[in-house]
Amino acid sequence: MSKPVDAGIHTLAAPYALHALPSDEARRFEQHLERCADCRVEVDELRETAARLGAATAVTPPPRLREEVLTRIAEVRPLPPRVAGGPAPVLRRWWPRVATGLVAALVAGIVVLGIRLDDVQDELDRSQQIGAQMRQLVEADDMEMVRVGQGDSQGTVLVARSLDVAVFIGDGMAPAPDGHTYQLWLMHEDGGMVSAGVLGSPPDGHVGPVTARGLTGVDRLGVTVEPDGGSPQPTTDPVMVIDLPA
Repeated sequence: MSKPVDAGIHTLAAPYALHALPSDEARRFEQHLERCADCRVEVDELRETAARLGAATAVTPPPRLREEVLTRIAEVRPLPPRVAGGPAPVLRRWWPRVATGLVAALVAGIVVLGIRLDDVQDELDRSQQIGAQMRQLVEADDMEMVRVGQGDSQGTVLVARSLDVAVFIGDGMAPAPDGHTYQLWLMHEDGGMVSAGVLGSPPDGHVGPVTARGLTGVDRLGVTVEPDGGSPQPTTDPVMVIDLPA
């Protein structure tokens, strides 16, 4: 009889591809890779993405803060269902290494872009704020990640009910029509909808990260297309709906 596979080992794909694992865990994961085709595919895709980012940085200014955060979040594989009494998710162990690399990449990007000193300070302040939020979110015991695809668009939500916070990130989203913008909504169980912020109309398809607070009674997040400036209530049906974990 073969040995049962530790469900948590699948979460090591991203830190392994980022060279963020200690040597003993890297060796253990390499043994797992020999038996797990899904993890091999994921590691290959992550390495290809990293290679493309490296090549792009060599010839063009590196992406701004939002795009760097999107890239890093996309590399975090959703955690499997937690077993009571099991070990803490490995994500917490390698997150500081990834966060350190993220901050370094952000600073380098800001310098290469050559933006004004006050803009640099604004970016640094925002990066520190987002880094602190992400760190707190990732370290929450009940943090879960949910992904949904709508055509070419993909929405990712990191949610921690204990913090009353959800962070939305959109990727591959088509530009909103002229004179319109995307808007994020907290969708309540009773049918009510409360704005969580205007997302803009991204020319590159990337939106967020956008923090939504006040999750009591909220079971979904929705994205609609609204007139520029946003609306107090939705004027169109959602183009994306993401169910939140209870």
